[in-house]
Amino acid sequence: MSVTWNSEYYIALECKDLQANAMAVDSTGTYVLLAGRRYLAIRNLEDEYELVQKFPRQSKYDVGAAEWNPTTYHQELCVISSNQRLEVLTWKNDELIQTHSLRAHTRVITDLNWHKFDPNLLASCSVDTFIHLWDLRDSRRPTLSLSAIAEASQVRWNRVSPHLLATAHEGDIKIWDQRKGTAPVQYIAAHLAKIHGLDWSPHSENQICSSSQDNTVKFFDTTNPRRAEYVLTTNAPVWRARHTPFGNGLVTVVVPQLRRGENSLLLWNTANRATPMHTFVGHRDVVLEFEWRRQKPGNTDFQLITWSKDQTLLVWKIEPFLQKLCGYEPDDGRDLDETNTGIIETAKVSKKTSPKVQPLQQEFSLLNVHIPNLEVKKMDPILRSVSVRATINNFCVNIQVNFPNAYPHGVPPVFQIIAGSTINDSIGAQLLQTLNHLAQQRVSKNRTCLEPCLRQMVTTLEQLSTDIENDIIYERPYIEPVNVFGGYNDAYIPFPRTSGAKFCSVGTLVCFGRPLHTRRLSSKLEATTPRALSALENLFAKRANDYMTVSAYYFQRQRSRAKHNVSKASKAIVHVYDALSLFFVNKQLAEEYILDGDVGTICKHNAAAAAVVGRWDLVQAWTLAELVAGPQQADEEMSMSVHPFGNQLMQSLITHYASQSDIQMAAMLCCIFGKDQEMSIRKSSLKSLLSPGQLVPGKRWLKGVSPYHTIPPADVIADGWVLPMLRTTRSTSLDNLRVEELVQAIPQRSSATALYEYYKLAYAETLHRWGLLYNRTEVIKYMCSPPEPHKGVEFLTDCKDCLKPSKSCVCSSCKRLSLNCIVCHVSVRGSANCCVVCGHGGHSSCLKAWFTAKAICLTGCGCHCLVETAGDVQQLTVDNTKRNF
Repeated sequence: MSVTWNSEYYIALECKDLQANAMAVDSTGTYVLLAGRRYLAIRNLEDEYELVQKFPRQSKYDVGAAEWNPTTYHQELCVISSNQRLEVLTWKNDELIQTHSLRAHTRVITDLNWHKFDPNLLASCSVDTFIHLWDLRDSRRPTLSLSAIAEASQVRWNRVSPHLLATAHEGDIKIWDQRKGTAPVQYIAAHLAKIHGLDWSPHSENQICSSSQDNTVKFFDTTNPRRAEYVLTTNAPVWRARHTPFGNGLVTVVVPQLRRGENSLLLWNTANRATPMHTFVGHRDVVLEFEWRRQKPGNTDFQLITWSKDQTLLVWKIEPFLQKLCGYEPDDGRDLDETNTGIIETAKVSKKTSPKVQPLQQEFSLLNVHIPNLEVKKMDPILRSVSVRATINNFCVNIQVNFPNAYPHGVPPVFQIIAGSTINDSIGAQLLQTLNHLAQQRVSKNRTCLEPCLRQMVTTLEQLSTDIENDIIYERPYIEPVNVFGGYNDAYIPFPRTSGAKFCSVGTLVCFGRPLHTRRLSSKLEATTPRALSALENLFAKRANDYMTVSAYYFQRQRSRAKHNVSKASKAIVHVYDALSLFFVNKQLAEEYILDGDVGTICKHNAAAAAVVGRWDLVQAWTLAELVAGPQQADEEMSMSVHPFGNQLMQSLITHYASQSDIQMAAMLCCIFGKDQEMSIRKSSLKSLLSPGQLVPGKRWLKGVSPYHTIPPADVIADGWVLPMLRTTRSTSLDNLRVEELVQAIPQRSSATALYEYYKLAYAETLHRWGLLYNRTEVIKYMCSPPEPHKGVEFLTDCKDCLKPSKSCVCSSCKRLSLNCIVCHVSVRGSANCCVVCGHGGHSSCLKAWFTAKAICLTGCGCHCLVETAGDVQQLTVDNTKRNF
């Protein structure tokens, strides 16, 4: 295949059927190895027209890592990792033959690295926490095994010292010396998040850098590892960070699994870490691997090889002007002039040298000219301008974009609406404001912005066009004077609120409002918020040339503030307050209260808990309740229901605390004493409703009902009363408690039972929002209404022993634990997750740790569990929605 040249790179290979996820460049810079589950492929970079040579691979496991031997002695050797095995291959006579198979790891291999000086030495690390050192002259077993306790994600030999190597374990780095046994000689607590990559300095044996999930690259001196020498901060998790073979350069790439759509590489100067020096834009999907190609004698250009998930291999030319940005001075007859507007390259190019790289010309060549509703009229890299035309509904906009010389290094392009456009000044101002804002965001990171701005231009025009159409449809009834009912109808449509406050969840108060400086200008502007949409009728009279919409009203106010030179930000602030102290409910009491044991013990314990928080009124109530309960009666029927004044006293206490919105105390008393109250209230009604076999003498529960309470199901409450809120509503605030309204709405004979149920339900919801799930379960045990049956999709586990489906962690047939974790191989008892495609799963924590760094199932089945499961769940949601409608 012939290569496709760009001003900055050329496409060396584009092969969709390879499905390779690992790439390596040999020590001579001639051959590239691409490895995947189905094929191994070799591409000769010296021959532009040579086809890729593919070798079928019979394996069910993907390739995790690949690397060529860096020494001249064994330059024909390369190694790949596949699950728990290393395969050493020899490239000779246009054939790729396996010569060694190294097996010692018990879990998936995460990384490998050839020794920089010894052609026979190789290091590998794995999830099994071991780092093995292999000698190809005796490949039966590792020559040295290092145990790191924690999973190792990276291993790298020192580029200067032949005895040192570094490994990464979550956020830590360990330095090992193969001469000093199996213990690390240095430990670096580098990051609080996972380390994805390590790279030693090519010049100093004590300098190492680490790239992490926390969006940083840190540089350490191993002789003083307590603190990083300096930190490079990016805007995304960093997958790999590697030194350039020239100057102070560093190339970074984002984590492939987390940042789809971010397909570029960044070139930094470690001596000037504020912004990247250059952005490599060309791939259409995330970059999986990149390596430097060995520089050919007499060639001043370095080359960077990148492999992307779009199955495209690109070769980037790092010309002298980029090398100078990284502090390297190549002797090629070129120089850089630094001006106030940026860095301008002046080339003294001889006939033998290649033309200078034109970043703007590169951007023009990569521009997608098939954007819907957009026509690119002219692109002129000499005059540094672009002319486009967008046609959307009744809008026709012609825009010319001019690029300054310093673009895109912090200087945005200039957008101008030219003749032939059919939009008014208001829409034009909104459009230019949006484009300028987006362009400034992009160039502040030294990124090009032409295509994103053109796409945003189309999106903005579509939105403005839709708004205009909606305004015409909905506003003309009250704008047209012939429609006498328009203003009357809109008088009942409230204007959007500009301030408000609401209690949310448990004890949280949320307030929002207009900015302070906006309120100060209210006397100068039309700042009083209209009460209804009909108020826009008067404002329309002042603007006869345009329709006054809600958005136009606010935009007019923003423009007016600009005329008054208001420089402060107009962002409104939302305040969230902890208002729990305003209510009687108390989270500490909820944690300390108990419901298990005899009534006297419960009351004594709860009184002590109330005393700790200073609620002396509750201490008196619990003490009184303990006295009323008295000693445990031998006959359980002789209890509160027959106490001389116990019945009325407990009813009074419950009603008192409920009327004060102390739902916590009311619910606790209902759980402990409510069963006796309800039994005495309804005993006569139950006898007429239940069959003789359902009421068991001497016991306080109904046949088939939980023994934790004595209240019958809501369906058998006297007079057929069923409390609807117990089945359909969930309490979100104490404001929902309206004791007087509930008493009036519920029939007298069953009002007590219904209210007790409501108190328990409201308190259970409060406990749920506090995260006290165990305490909530204890309260729910005292509910009379059975829980609603599950409605929706249920996932069952096939037991690993008897292969029968089971809904719980214990198989109902063989009584054994039904699921084993694929990561730790321990039976699952707690929170678990499973892939709906391949069926593999395990502990939620184990799977989270695995899929944070990996995208493919640990078992080697090849399933991309996160992607597949998300797609199936989304389709299931769509199908259910269609079925409901």
